[in-house]
Amino acid sequence: MTTLARRCGRGFRTCVLLLGALLAAPAGAISDPLGLDEALETASRHPRVDASPELTGLLPRRQSLYLDCQRLAFRSSSVADPDRNRPVEPLIGAADAQRLEIMERFFDVLLADLSFSTESEAMAVAYIQFDRASVRNELGQISPLRVLELESVYQEILHRRAAAEISQQLTRALLAQALGNPAALPRNLVEPTLSLPPETPPSLDAILAHASETPVVRTLMQGRSQADRDLIQMELRQQALELLLRLRALTAAERNLRTESAWRDLKLDESRTLYEQEVTADLGYSMSQQTQTRQQSRRVSYCRALVWAELEALAGRPLTEDGDRDR
Repeated sequence: MTTLARRCGRGFRTCVLLLGALLAAPAGAISDPLGLDEALETASRHPRVDASPELTGLLPRRQSLYLDCQRLAFRSSSVADPDRNRPVEPLIGAADAQRLEIMERFFDVLLADLSFSTESEAMAVAYIQFDRASVRNELGQISPLRVLELESVYQEILHRRAAAEISQQLTRALLAQALGNPAALPRNLVEPTLSLPPETPPSLDAILAHASETPVVRTLMQGRSQADRDLIQMELRQQALELLLRLRALTAAERNLRTESAWRDLKLDESRTLYEQEVTADLGYSMSQQTQTRQQSRRVSYCRALVWAELEALAGRPLTEDGDRDR
């Protein structure tokens, strides 16, 4: 444990990975690196699939740290509504709900790793700027106020980096829980090749035609009054409609982010050149803006994949042929 303590002192990520290895179930229980397809294969064995509805209702799923697809899609939303990020589980079944949970947790870990990487990059730039200012202050070329300002920026980014490190552990713990093996924290994940929806998704009526005939919905309808059946159909329609609208909004967001990302890349190149020439010192800001755009683009891609997966779960079948989905 002395060796472990020393390594943990060098970096929180190292500590997380070592603890994950020590706490892991028997060797081979979880792959390293872990792919999304393999992770999804564990869904049917999760205790939530067979647990009673009463108990699962008392133990709701926790919210993600980085994914809020509802607010990401509808940027005008001023109030967070985390329940809208959750599928209506009685309409899709426990196994499909668990697969969606695994997808969300998998994406959240990838975003946590990206956040840590970008905060580390920003911290390095902020430290260099602060260190250079300290030297120039000693030479009387810059005021102590400017040095303190840059130190404040550095400390703020240092704090963000520490939070990102902790998020890496928390998102991995939530993924391990979703995989049904909470003692084995996944170490490395494989970036998946996402199956994204077609440019023109199926119509609402087409989705409802399939959704109304799924075994889950038909079982839910059995033995109920007409009012109950009407309410189920209304909820089914509303859920499908909201998912289609969210998908449309995310598609628009993705087009916008492609343009913004290209602009941010050029801006960063310009700032890096000026920084090397010591003309300006806004490299850290440009890197931060590029990072935010890149993270936002990744979130949009993940949310589109999640929405499409939920629509397919609601319909009880793939909505397009595999060849049309791989884009």
